[in-house]
Amino acid sequence: MDSKWNLAEAVNKMLRTSRTPSAWGTLGTIKPNQSFNAERDIDDLMEALKTKDIDEIRIVDILTNRSNEQRQQILKTFRSFTNQDLVKLLSTALSGNLEKLILGLMKTPAQFDAHEVKAALKGLGTNEDALNEILITRSNKQLADMATVYKQEFNNDLEKDIGADTTGDYKELLLMLAKGKREEYKEVINYMLIDEDAQEMHEAITNNKKPDLKKWIAILTEYSLDHLQRVFDQYKHYSSIDIEDAINKHMNGDAQKAMLALVSNIRNTPLYFADKLHNALKSKGADDKTLIRILISRCENDLLSIRNEFRKKYGKSLYSTIQNETKGSYQAALLALCRAEDL
Repeated sequence: MDSKWNLAEAVNKMLRTSRTPSAWGTLGTIKPNQSFNAERDIDDLMEALKTKDIDEIRIVDILTNRSNEQRQQILKTFRSFTNQDLVKLLSTALSGNLEKLILGLMKTPAQFDAHEVKAALKGLGTNEDALNEILITRSNKQLADMATVYKQEFNNDLEKDIGADTTGDYKELLLMLAKGKREEYKEVINYMLIDEDAQEMHEAITNNKKPDLKKWIAILTEYSLDHLQRVFDQYKHYSSIDIEDAINKHMNGDAQKAMLALVSNIRNTPLYFADKLHNALKSKGADDKTLIRILISRCENDLLSIRNEFRKKYGKSLYSTIQNETKGSYQAALLALCRAEDL
């Protein structure tokens, strides 16, 4: 048992210290299929779609065992061969959460994020949880790609839409995150700057009647995660409480929730997602929107580390929890993305 936890710690340490795409990619549960053949997959999908009772499991088996790049190749080849839109055929054939999951898998990562953000912003009320998650956890490049696709697909500027739907410090925080200007990982540790940032953050919320969050927003959205983790440790030298308690004490509303989510992600990204998945699965009836969004967005990124954190914190596997809270072909698709049981 100890060796398993040591392995989990090693994997998670690798995630937190790695800043290169190749290192992150090894922690996904979905890999490129080595025997991939787009034409064969198309034949199999057409067969599954033509049956009197749609063969949902066959569709799930094909599309959850291909990388996103391979799924994009299937889409292009399908249109070239049949002059039809596979996404429309899948949408017609499937329904409910299975349809949402499969159609999400057929989007590029940038398309998926752009559509999730648009959905979070439209209608009465903003889905702050989804908006926070996407803007907080995506890399600079992912944010830039998403903004480009958002403009192409909705003919609107992402930052303008965020600004129109949010207010105050919360709006300023989201807009800074959306710019994707966070510095990359640096091997040189600037201890003087770490101390300065910790002191400035403490003074910004304690020396004024109303907390001045501008300094917090600037520091938390511009510096590397490694730097900020050290700032959080140093913060304790200026305050009797840690950074999370300071946020709870001096902030409120949407800004408070977003700051707590941001700090959680900075401290440990896989644990941040493990907590969100636990919350999505712990009540009667799963929060399927959150479940689908996280499994799709992390399955080629760091879902192995998320699984490890989930098992370590909650004493049960993500796989078995999904198994207990979902059913049918939708369950099969989620489990295929999760990939395996963690004993």
